[in-house]
Amino acid sequence: MPYKVLICDPLQQEGISTLRNAGFEVDYEPAITREGLLEKIGGYHAVIVRGRTRIDKDIIDKAGSLKLIVRAGVGLDNIDLEAAKTRGIRVESTPEALTQSVAELTIGLILAVLRRIPYSDHSMKKGEWIKKQLIGRELKGKAVGVVGAGGRIGLQVSKILIHGFQAQVIGYDIIDITGKAEEIGFKTAASLEELLPHVDIVTLHVPYLPSTHHLIDREKIEKMRDGAILINTSRGRIVDGEALLEALKKGKIAGAGLDVFHDEPPREEWEKELISHPATVCTCHIGAQTEEAQRIAAVLAAESVIREFKNK
Repeated sequence: MPYKVLICDPLQQEGISTLRNAGFEVDYEPAITREGLLEKIGGYHAVIVRGRTRIDKDIIDKAGSLKLIVRAGVGLDNIDLEAAKTRGIRVESTPEALTQSVAELTIGLILAVLRRIPYSDHSMKKGEWIKKQLIGRELKGKAVGVVGAGGRIGLQVSKILIHGFQAQVIGYDIIDITGKAEEIGFKTAASLEELLPHVDIVTLHVPYLPSTHHLIDREKIEKMRDGAILINTSRGRIVDGEALLEALKKGKIAGAGLDVFHDEPPREEWEKELISHPATVCTCHIGAQTEEAQRIAAVLAAESVIREFKNK
């Protein structure tokens, strides 16, 4: 009897074909509901998810045959890791697939905020010509604080900033990044508190964990330079969004580039106000939404499943 794999979110066909060619029985249900998953999960040996599907304790308790959960992407905050560990279910992800795509979007958001690109585009579409009002700032020579500089995305962002824009990067991470900093050519800070007052731009590249919830809160925002810019392409709840909105209104923060939000899609009025603020540039969690990244993530997810079961 072939091993059964359930794919719960959209996945590139190349990944599905890889599994089927390897002899797996694959059910592709990219819009499956929680109720449908609870009903069906018991018959599968592996599941592949992206960010939409939540694999919580109730679902894991119903998964009597489940041996592997694969997150096609980065971040495991939609999977109950403790429940999976208790049941002896392996959890894997494909963070390497998304590095370049997220790093490129990060740079794009920085430039969009510095040069007010979306605002200029919007005004042109309205038939306006407000050139004299759109004085921006260059990225070259700016001090950029990369929070999570030791991870794949943080390192790639640092490389692009240093070698592509001659920016001055200061990195911070909870792990030792001294060697990587020397290799790539950036300075390091011993703490977030040390980093924030010394940079013009702060960009976040950390996983969402209890320890990183509201990592950037009112107190941290107050430590930032007046007129600094905040970029978040990691997870929305790493930033206290209400505090950020308040800082934008006061002019403490000059602008923000946000690809991630507290709720996705946003529901709270304060978050809708944050998105509509003229100093923010917002995208709908598209960091990994490139053809290249999704193709690689799909194949890597399929290969994770094959590795798990090939000798069983």
